[in-house]
Amino acid sequence: RLPKLPGSGIVYTLTVAAAEEVAEYLGGRGHAVASYTGRTDNAERLEREEALLGNELKALVATSALGMGFDKPDLGFVVHLGAPSSPVAYYQQIGRAGRACDRAEVVLMPGSEDRAIWDYFGSLSFPAEDAVRQTLRVLAEEGRPLSTAALEARVDLRRTRLEMMLKVLDVDGAVRRVKGGWEATGSEWVYDAERYATVAAARKHEQRRMLAYEATGECRLRFLRSELDDEGAAPCGRCDNCTGERAEADVSSEARGEAAAALSRPGVVFEAKRMWPTGLQAIGIDLKGRIPAERSAEPGRALARLSDIGWGGPLRELLSDGADREVPDDVFAAVVEVLAAWEWSERPSAVVSMGSLTRPRLVNGLAERLAKLGRMDWLGPLGRPPGAAWAARRANSALRLQQVLDSFTVGFAVPEASVLLVDDVRDSGWSMTVAAARLREAGATAVHPLALALQA
Repeated sequence: RLPKLPGSGIVYTLTVAAAEEVAEYLGGRGHAVASYTGRTDNAERLEREEALLGNELKALVATSALGMGFDKPDLGFVVHLGAPSSPVAYYQQIGRAGRACDRAEVVLMPGSEDRAIWDYFGSLSFPAEDAVRQTLRVLAEEGRPLSTAALEARVDLRRTRLEMMLKVLDVDGAVRRVKGGWEATGSEWVYDAERYATVAAARKHEQRRMLAYEATGECRLRFLRSELDDEGAAPCGRCDNCTGERAEADVSSEARGEAAAALSRPGVVFEAKRMWPTGLQAIGIDLKGRIPAERSAEPGRALARLSDIGWGGPLRELLSDGADREVPDDVFAAVVEVLAAWEWSERPSAVVSMGSLTRPRLVNGLAERLAKLGRMDWLGPLGRPPGAAWAARRANSALRLQQVLDSFTVGFAVPEASVLLVDDVRDSGWSMTVAAARLREAGATAVHPLALALQA
C-alpha cells in the first residue's frame, strides 16, 4: 500500500525493534524509508527529519520518539503498525497528517502483540512504596551522596526506573541532586498511593478505550473527539465507518510470501556481558570492572524477541501460561535455522542446558534434540544448589547477579572444546553470564548461549 499513499508520511510502531525491522524490510523492497527511534543518534535524527520534510523519504518508520516537536503541515499519511495504548495519544499522532494538503490517509493496523507491549511499558510506572522507602533509607543511612550506579546495587530497580523515581523525589523535596550523586533531604515524604493507583487505573481505562475504538462501528473521529470531551461532534463523513470504504486488505500472494518469509526469518543476535555491574562491593560481591575473557561467553542467538511481529507470537503462546511442554516441531525447525546461519568461531561439540526450575522438560528437551541432530555430545543440565527454588527475578543488574551468582554447578566433565548453552528466555542476561563462567572454569574453550526468546 505504501506507494499508493499520498505524499510522505510516518509509519508508527510500538517498539524500537519493530521500527528497525520494518524499515529494513521496506528499504530492501526499494522504498525510501528510514527508522527513527530513541536509539537513533541525534545527528541522524535531524538528518532524517530534514529528509522527510523535504519529501526525500516516503516515510519515517518511527516510535513515539518522533513527537510533538516535529512539524510537517503537508504530511500525507500516518500508519500505525500496532495500536498506541491511548486514544488520545493516537489522536495526537494522526493529527500530524493533512494540515496543509487536500488529502491525507490514516490507517490503523492493530497487532496481537499490542497488549503485551502495553503491559511492559506499564510496568515502568512509579515504583511501589517499599522500593521508594528503601531508596530513602539507603540515602539516609549512608550519610553521603550516592551515585545512581551505587544506589542501583542497593535498590531493586532498573537504572531507568530508578532515575525516574529520583527525579520525582527531587521535585517532591525528599532528595536532591548534589555533586557526587543524590542525598536525602530529611524532609518528610508521603507516598501518594491513591495518586499512583489513579494513574494506573487511568492507564488501564485508556487501554480499554483504545480496544473499543478498534471495535467501534460508529464514526471514528466522533469516537476520538468524545474521548476529549467533545460529545457534540457530528459524524465526520470520511472514516471507514462513515463511508463503508476500508483500507485495502488484499495483498498479492507474492508480496505476502515475501513479507512472511522476512518476518519469520529466525534469529536475533545478543551481545555477551563484558562488564560486571557497578557497586557490587556494597552488597558483598568482590567483582568489578571487565569480565575476564577466559570466563566470558560469546555473542548469543535467540529465535526472536517476545515482542517481535513474526516469531514473537508463537513464542508468547508457548511460554506465557507457565506450562512445561515439549518444543513444537515448527519452533524446533526455526531454532535449527538459527544454528545453521550461525557463523561459529569454533563449532560447538557439546550441548548443555541451563537446568531450568520452571520448564525443565522444554529446555532439556530442546537441548537434547539439538545435540542429537547436530551430532554433538549432550552433557545434561547444569546443577542447582540443594533446595533451590524459582524466585521472582530481581529488577536490576547488581541484585540479579547477586541472586544467580551461586545458582549453577557443573556436575559433569566438560570437554576442552566449544559448548552450546541452551535456555528458554534471556531476560537480564546474568544467568547465562554466570553459567558460561562456570563452564569456562570447568574447561570449555568457548560458550555460545542460545535462547528461544529475548525478553527485551
